[in-house]
Amino acid sequence: MKTKEDMQELYFPTPKLIEWENGVRQYSTVRGDTEVLMSYVPPHTNVEPHQHKEVQIGMVISGELMMTVGDVTRKMTALESAYIAPPHVPHGARNDTDQEVIAIDIKRLKADETYTSPEDYFLNIFKTRDLLPGMEVTFFVEDWVEIMLAKIPGNGGEMPFHKHRNEQIGICIGGGYDMTVEGCTVEMKFGTAYFCEPREDHGAINRSEKESKSINIFFPPRYNRAKAKKIKADE
Repeated sequence: MKTKEDMQELYFPTPKLIEWENGVRQYSTVRGDTEVLMSYVPPHTNVEPHQHKEVQIGMVISGELMMTVGDVTRKMTALESAYIAPPHVPHGARNDTDQEVIAIDIKRLKADETYTSPEDYFLNIFKTRDLLPGMEVTFFVEDWVEIMLAKIPGNGGEMPFHKHRNEQIGICIGGGYDMTVEGCTVEMKFGTAYFCEPREDHGAINRSEKESKSINIFFPPRYNRAKAKKIKADE
């Protein structure tokens, strides 16, 4: 029988620090076939082009980064776009500024998934709307993945408990809130990640006075399935 500690490590894995020679620090959390990396890129630092068998999704949380995927280079500012580097496609980055950049990178490889991307590898905002009263969300969508930026209002704002057929990963990027997965509750702080498999019950509540922010990733898309189907049909 799994202990409370086992359950917490399953749904809210302890981050492991990775330090690179160029000064980049990454905090890695893993469940199954997916790794979440919270990356800190020092000022005036290059991340040399590299490639691997996993697909990689990324988004800047704070600061500004010059991101190159394949032969396309684009300036990424906080929460305005995302990139997809398909398996074995070279990608690298450059922080030309005087400020540290914080970014989230997600690496994934599952045998039954096909990893598509836009022709230029970058996703723009697809839609912004209220998911629930007072809860604004912003979506980025590709046919196999959906990224949702969510704002949970303070003083008891919540995402009611629910479950669905989609795998879901979430990372706190501002403020804090209590996240529960299958009865296991953790106080989410900046950089905390949770992993939720299909049909696992989960919900969140923000007990603080301030608004909290999170990035939520769905495999496959949950809220914009029609958009994902259109992308697939156009290929």
